[in-house]
Amino acid sequence: MELNHVGIINKNEEQALKFYVDFLGLKKTREILLPSELSQQLFSVDKEIKVLVVEGEGIKIEVFVSDFQPENPNFTHFAIMVDSLSNLTGKAKQFDANVIIGKYKDKTVYFLKDFSGNLIEVKQKP
Repeated sequence: MELNHVGIINKNEEQALKFYVDFLGLKKTREILLPSELSQQLFSVDKEIKVLVVEGEGIKIEVFVSDFQPENPNFTHFAIMVDSLSNLTGKAKQFDANVIIGKYKDKTVYFLKDFSGNLIEVKQKP
């Protein structure tokens, strides 16, 4: 078994593209308009929803552009592996992307928040 894709919600298409394409460097490969009938059947949301598909090496994300947001606290996240944590955190400052650094004893954990508040854990490739 392997992971096919991750689906997330973003409030704003322009901000989603800025974060996932411009900042993370993924490529927008598709744009889908999910009909309200299908949206109702799958997600109990009776409205048409735009879905942006962004991809990179080993990663595929379906970004649902909608003003709906899960309740807090929200622990939902996905994790990405990067070549350089320091390069990514430096680049985050240029994009005003929120970097969260958690430290406990000898462990440090890095998360990003996209512009809609979705959490992305970031790990350094070995």
